[in-house]
Amino acid sequence: MENFRKLNKKDKLKILALIFFILLMLIGTLVGSVILDILSETPKTDFKNLSSSFDQTSYIYDEEGTLLEKIESLEYRTIVPIEKVPKNLKNAFVAIEDQRFYEHKGVDIRGILGALKSNLAAGKVVRGGSTITQQLIKNVYLTNDQRMTRKIQEAYMSMDLETILKKDEILEAYLNRINLGQGAYGVEAAAQTYFSKDVYNLNLSQCALLAGIAKSPTIYPPFKRIPKDYYNNEPFIGTMDINGEQMYIVLNSNSFERQKIVLEKMLELEYIDKKEYEEALKFDVVASLKPGIKKFHNMSSYSTDYIKSEAARLLSEHYNISSDEAEHKLFTGGYKIYSSIDENLQKNLENLYEDFPAYLNNNSSSSHGAYGLAFTKDSNNNIVDENGQVIYFAKDNFFDSEFNFILSKNNYNINEKGDLSIDKGLFNSASNKLDIIDLYEINDNKNLQTYNIGFLNIPSDSFEKKADYIIIDHSYLNEISDFYTIDESDNLIISKNYYSYENTPTLQPQSSSIILENDTGYVKAIVGGLDIQNKNAKIFNRATTSVRSPGSLLKPFVYLTALENKFTLGSVIDDVPTYDEIGEMWPINDYNGFRGLLTLRLALENNSNVVPVSLGKKLGIDKIEETYSKLGLINSSDPESDHFISSEENKEKNDENFNSLALGNMQRGITNIQAASSYRTIATKGNTKPISSVIKIEDANGIELINNSSTAADKKFDSDNCYLIEDALRTNVTRGVAKGSKTPQIDVAGEIGVNEDDSDLWFSGFNSKYTVSSWIGCDSPKIKLSSEPKLVINLFKNISSNLNTDIENKKFSSPENIVEKFICQKNGKLGTKLCEESNSGYMEKFKSGTEPTKYCDQHEKLLICNESSRLAGEYCPKEDVEYKILFKRKSYIPSEHSNIFPDDYEYFPTLYCNIHSEEWYEDNN
Repeated sequence: MENFRKLNKKDKLKILALIFFILLMLIGTLVGSVILDILSETPKTDFKNLSSSFDQTSYIYDEEGTLLEKIESLEYRTIVPIEKVPKNLKNAFVAIEDQRFYEHKGVDIRGILGALKSNLAAGKVVRGGSTITQQLIKNVYLTNDQRMTRKIQEAYMSMDLETILKKDEILEAYLNRINLGQGAYGVEAAAQTYFSKDVYNLNLSQCALLAGIAKSPTIYPPFKRIPKDYYNNEPFIGTMDINGEQMYIVLNSNSFERQKIVLEKMLELEYIDKKEYEEALKFDVVASLKPGIKKFHNMSSYSTDYIKSEAARLLSEHYNISSDEAEHKLFTGGYKIYSSIDENLQKNLENLYEDFPAYLNNNSSSSHGAYGLAFTKDSNNNIVDENGQVIYFAKDNFFDSEFNFILSKNNYNINEKGDLSIDKGLFNSASNKLDIIDLYEINDNKNLQTYNIGFLNIPSDSFEKKADYIIIDHSYLNEISDFYTIDESDNLIISKNYYSYENTPTLQPQSSSIILENDTGYVKAIVGGLDIQNKNAKIFNRATTSVRSPGSLLKPFVYLTALENKFTLGSVIDDVPTYDEIGEMWPINDYNGFRGLLTLRLALENNSNVVPVSLGKKLGIDKIEETYSKLGLINSSDPESDHFISSEENKEKNDENFNSLALGNMQRGITNIQAASSYRTIATKGNTKPISSVIKIEDANGIELINNSSTAADKKFDSDNCYLIEDALRTNVTRGVAKGSKTPQIDVAGEIGVNEDDSDLWFSGFNSKYTVSSWIGCDSPKIKLSSEPKLVINLFKNISSNLNTDIENKKFSSPENIVEKFICQKNGKLGTKLCEESNSGYMEKFKSGTEPTKYCDQHEKLLICNESSRLAGEYCPKEDVEYKILFKRKSYIPSEHSNIFPDDYEYFPTLYCNIHSEEWYEDNN
């Protein structure tokens, strides 16, 4: 330091200059290394494929290519080439967002300095310095954070982009990416959202309006959508249904002020002249606003939800990705989904369901308190099961009109520490959580309505379950003082913030129906419940999701199994009392008594329980399971993916028994779409095919990814055997238990489904073109139906009658290999004159080569004495004797059948009359 003082002024300046230069070099090196580090973390990009990084809106079309819906994604976008963008729109964005766009190389130094000056003068950020190129880079590749790191990366990538793409290519990408409010990304989506027109049809005034939104998509859109309850006299232009909620559409004055600024800037930069400017200001842009809708159909979300779920499933399989990833692709990938849903059939089906409450009330009684249902109430008016367990609380018992959970003094206790004990009976015992039992009420039309209540949202370590109560730790309650309050009557009121509830009731019973096209396996119409007006996405679809006990709906497949294993429709099984392993009579028929000797056709028509069980025992469980596997009801390769419970999955409660396999009383059951698919297999003579509502899917570039129409059918059953089951189901409709479901002049085949719990009613049937399956039941299977099968039979008939005009082949066609023979219905042999005279024969159909060859030898014509019921003897008077045709049954021992005789049992005499003897004759003559 002493030496420095001795230097002259000139030398001192030189040394100081050298030190300053070294410091600059050090700072520059440091800054350079930091920048290099930042740039090394810059995302690697392929700018040539810039547009492929955008999320695009996917579309649903019908089979004819008519647009049904634009799938609402996080970003609603349609890519348009720059050639289709109006010159005025391009100039409007350039003028207001980046006036030197065509001059700079990605970063506008003049613009940055000008923005800095304006912001310093205003004392806040009033102007940005980012170019269109920088905005594009930020929106596509980076984030919105304001750190210097991002700014450096943005500038570097912007300059790099300008060396690769032309200005028009950059502008095209920007105009297709920009957020323009209301979920519209890109100018085409914005044009549709605000004006319901294509972007190339916009005029100057409308172009300026859209360009003005870019500064702030939340502040400057021309209109806003607000919930009805929050409307406060803003300028009103209409309403819109958004996910089931009515929204008010109100004008936004900020947008029109911003539009004027855009037009002034365009005039200043000479993009437009004075005349164009004035004409644009005079144009009534408010009147031209026409809020676009993204749904073009009038169908419920049951059908569109199903289309989307099917499309996601197919994409998952195509790309070999998870279902979540596939759904994301669907909502952001710009796919074109061509659906099989027929809008007319769908609307007809929905119209039927809109009137379902009236239909229910007209076709069933309310003798049990609500139409169509049978349930028991306890002394507190709660609905209980056969064991006295509460299924539904009466709504007024524990909840008020605002759905506050109110506990009277005898339902809770608070100890000295503040631990809260609540009666355990208020919660569903089957749940590990504190699931509050749901509510019910009977409305003015005598219909049951239920309300779904969620569980108490309490951490698992803050409560314990005891035998009669649950106890909540005081330490948890101390942390959340709003959990409950106590009113002046000592009622404890739990805050609604700690459980979910539905304040809109669900009508019970519910119903679902589905219509399939036989040849293709395509879903033509589907309704998953009575909530037809609900436009929310992903509402509960009972047609595809609800798993219910099918009951007798499965019996025809037992008979199909028999035909596949050398039985015929003329094979005879005795419908007589039988017994289970512990010696109890089982099964019991739905009708009184036992019908006796029945062919398989007549057993199906009578809905016998004994015959399919007896048949199942002859066939074996494995054979029936094989049939169910072919139908898709069992997935042996992936048991967790089906609803069938094997003995390996549960040794105590499973479906590997004849109550489940032969009578359909399954532990879980099947879905309605599985029922429809199974009956479609019969209708197509044994051809199985994946059921879907999607015909094909194209990607955003129009390349076909998936084509279901090219999927070949898989032959699983013999065609002739399926035809024979079809014919048995046809006579089931004309004269059997399904009588009443027939459509005039059109062949219909079908079966009812009734289970042992009376919890579900089914009808699955088909004509030559369509398969229809309908289900009726309560969401809680513990509540029984009181209605006769006619309730679902009439529903099926109403649905199928709407299909009449679309059917060319009104009659089922018989294969060449089918022959008809007159048989004896008591033994299945060829019928004789005696069989005909005794009304014990009918024409039966057989696969050629399986028909009987021997004639009935068990019907005999005997002269009977009516007084003794024995063979007429030599001395029986003429007025007491008559010829009778009787069937000589094989030995039937009543004691082996609880001394019960079947309905067809008749005494076959072998002895002669013991009343009219020779002595009697002499005494009376």
